[in-house]
Amino acid sequence: GFSERFLNGMDEGYTKLLHLALAHRPIVVSLAAVSVVVAVVVGRTLPTELATQTDEGQVSVSVELAQGTRIEVTDPVLQRIEAGITQFVPEATDVITSAGSAGGGPGGPGGGSVNRGQLQILLKPKDERQRSSDQIAQDLRRQLSGIPGVIVRAQASGGNNQLNRFLSGGNNGGGRLSLEIRGDSLDDARKVALAAKDLLDTVPGVADSRLGRDDGRPELAVEVDRPKAALLGVNTTTVANTLRTNVAGTQAALFRQNGQEYPIVVRLKEDQRQAVSDVNDVLVSTPAGAVIQAKNLMKVSDAVGPSQIQRKNQQRIAYVSADPESTLSEAVNAVQSRLPQLSGIMPKDFSIGFGAEVEQQAKAFDQLRTVLILALVLVYAVMASQYESLKDPFIIMFSVPTAAIGVVMALKLTNTSFNMQAYIGIIMLAGIVVSNGILLVDYTNVLRRRDGLPLRQAVETAGRTRLRPILMTSIATGLGLVPMSLGIGEGSELQVP
Repeated sequence: GFSERFLNGMDEGYTKLLHLALAHRPIVVSLAAVSVVVAVVVGRTLPTELATQTDEGQVSVSVELAQGTRIEVTDPVLQRIEAGITQFVPEATDVITSAGSAGGGPGGPGGGSVNRGQLQILLKPKDERQRSSDQIAQDLRRQLSGIPGVIVRAQASGGNNQLNRFLSGGNNGGGRLSLEIRGDSLDDARKVALAAKDLLDTVPGVADSRLGRDDGRPELAVEVDRPKAALLGVNTTTVANTLRTNVAGTQAALFRQNGQEYPIVVRLKEDQRQAVSDVNDVLVSTPAGAVIQAKNLMKVSDAVGPSQIQRKNQQRIAYVSADPESTLSEAVNAVQSRLPQLSGIMPKDFSIGFGAEVEQQAKAFDQLRTVLILALVLVYAVMASQYESLKDPFIIMFSVPTAAIGVVMALKLTNTSFNMQAYIGIIMLAGIVVSNGILLVDYTNVLRRRDGLPLRQAVETAGRTRLRPILMTSIATGLGLVPMSLGIGEGSELQVP
């Protein structure tokens, strides 16, 4: 039938091509070497990232107002932004809005982040809209950026994207692109972080720059005069406990009634603990029985305390994070070229570098490179023991570098980034290439030993005979991966490379 005629035609064509290749062996070898060089050169231009950002039909918008803003002010702003989202995102099916939090985060009264809000946008299925979730997020950044006193950030969200951010690092501010500023001084770290944020704001292709550490909250700093306190026999613990009891209160006992327990808290009346002067007027008892005002033992001043102190490898660190609008490597290159501008304000004991996804990508690529090299070494060792020869496996391994041109051109022509999934694909491809080489070399040796054919004739016969099984296995493998490479369905972008 047709398939038989097709395969016979391929046999004839392959025979002619093989004769031509054998007749011009230097040219063939040169072309193979050139293809490897081209693959290396073009491969350096490929954009890279840890993992592809997926379109899972969700966009997250975070809103931040000034520290200390009350929930009564935050809520109307979120309602206004929600109305804007309804206008600017016709692809949205639902918008879930939350204002503030129940506590635990820095920024507002009682520890709750009442100056912040979150809007989660659920979109139509991917095949029913023209814009991707990332494009919608980028458009929202520009459309919602004009509200005075409000910082609005938008990014594509979903399970895979959240997992990627988790894998790319912990508490770095949430951005894929993160600068790590290492140094002990909190004041100097903040100055450098603000300068780095201003720098990121001016880099094309980088958006939503923010500090990884919240602004400190106003507080009263109490400094005990230790020499004077020591003369009176009072230590700092006594002063601190006295202030806490008078201002914050101390639980003295429990009152039980009808099976219920009520804490009994001892502290001053509310009108006696409102002003700074009230703290100075707190009475402190000395071991000698004297009672003196606290202002005689301490000094109270206004201060701003850090909301948190972050460390990495036991060293203080500050984060400045952002999100790239294109691929991660393009944004990193753009920022890298501008980092020397910070050298003028960088203290001597400070350093700055990339973290988050950039750092994790380097680690992952190093590990995968080791896996690839180890796999090739083990394959060579197995073939050497099987063939009882070092030459035949060496010939087979020469086919692996020539596969690089296909990898590079496929990614380049489809505008696909090189990432962790693509690296795993290369490891798979190395195994396929080696198996094809084994089919050819093994049968060539069989023909030479069994039939006594000369080398050239054995190569021609083996190539013509093994063409069909090589094509069948390679095409079957390729066709099996085609559905994944087409990126059909939400979240499928993860497997495309």
